[in-house]
Amino acid sequence: MAMPVDQGWTLNLSFRNDRRWFGFNSVAIAYFAAFLDFLVVLLASAGGYTLYQLISSGTEGDISLYVGIGLLVATIFVLSMAVAHAYRPADMLSFRRQIAAICSILPAVLVFLLAIVFFLKIGTAVSRGAILSAAFLSLVALAALRVTWRSYLGKAVSKAAFPTRRVLLMCACSIPIEPIVQKAAANGLSIKHTMHICDGSNGAERLEKNGISDIDEVLIVWDGHSNSGGLEECLSALRQFCVPVSVMFAGVVGDIAQGFAQEIGERRIFQIHRPPLGAVERSIKRTFDIVFSIAAMMVMFPICLAVAIAIKMDSRGPVFFVQSRKGYSGRPFRILKFRSMSVMEDSGDIRQATRDDPRVTRVGAFIRSTSIDELPQFWNVLRGEMSVVGPRPHALAHDELYGTLIAQYASRRNVKPGVTGWAQINGHRGETPTVEKMADRVRHDIWYINNWSLWLDLRIVILTALGLKDRSNVY
Repeated sequence: MAMPVDQGWTLNLSFRNDRRWFGFNSVAIAYFAAFLDFLVVLLASAGGYTLYQLISSGTEGDISLYVGIGLLVATIFVLSMAVAHAYRPADMLSFRRQIAAICSILPAVLVFLLAIVFFLKIGTAVSRGAILSAAFLSLVALAALRVTWRSYLGKAVSKAAFPTRRVLLMCACSIPIEPIVQKAAANGLSIKHTMHICDGSNGAERLEKNGISDIDEVLIVWDGHSNSGGLEECLSALRQFCVPVSVMFAGVVGDIAQGFAQEIGERRIFQIHRPPLGAVERSIKRTFDIVFSIAAMMVMFPICLAVAIAIKMDSRGPVFFVQSRKGYSGRPFRILKFRSMSVMEDSGDIRQATRDDPRVTRVGAFIRSTSIDELPQFWNVLRGEMSVVGPRPHALAHDELYGTLIAQYASRRNVKPGVTGWAQINGHRGETPTVEKMADRVRHDIWYINNWSLWLDLRIVILTALGLKDRSNVY
């Protein structure tokens, strides 16, 4: 018997029967992903040898041997990834698992190759420098490819292009369902039925009476304010069914549950405030900041020069806009940007830019939409006042306002502010006209602080570059 649902709240997200997206089904996409990996490793082998030869001897050399090596390495790598089920669309959505698989399989394949070279005694014909160069190019290209796949497959899942787990959603009456359904769809869950658990609604009796059919999983969303008795009764009733049951908490309990989990005996505790980065972590992040900012300023120098000339020709005023901001641990610093407005506000009364803002100049509209106005901040990064990745710094007036309205706002200053951040690649780039939108941005910033890693910084940088084409929220 099918599960009864609350009439008026049922949202059907059943997937299309053909399970296709842009003309490809999930199987075809798996083969296409494997083909791209094969091509990337092959080209990296040839490109690595050519690059090494140009640097070491100034000549291109004969790449035929390394094309053959690339064919061997690419074939073994792709087959190994396929055996590890790394090409299934659901698995490709996890960037961390993909990087872990690549960093495990590719070195193993290279070690196998070097073993063959050793036993066949052909080491003099194979350059170890060229092999290392090819390995580095392969890692970078494969990581960039995974970021691209994750972005596009995430959109495919949200459009119901692939089969996912069928879910019964149960939640307290005070929780709106539509946002949960949207987030569930984006993460591979198909909400087949919904049920509200209200005080005195006898949700447990309904479960025991009707049973569960065509359901792979039960998701319970609880707000922490409702009577826990209804939750306990439903959990007890669900134990008789052979389906997994998950509970997601909303509100402050949900914020706590997002913390780093540790165990004390049989109990799990959650660390809601991560300690400051250690000496090694700070060194890694600072090294990345220095290398990346120097490279960015060198590459972008012609663009910066052209922008500076355009600003001077377009409107009266200085090329750069300087404003006071708060950095790590609340320390003040002067942030540097290309001037995009006709005003130079740096006081207690600062208004965020809005759509069709008359203060924005013609050149300013373009450089704001493309984020070119932020390029001078790499100088702040090089000075140690900012980081490449971190929470975006706000004007002092906005710090004072939101610091009193949002409880976790001050926690953003536990790390250096960034040129880009986790919030920006998750739809919070540009104006935040309401306290709710700012609070959502702060939640993303806190998540970044609690989950920092070098891989996360690299991922954010790549996704920032890929997302610059979306200018809908920037003006």
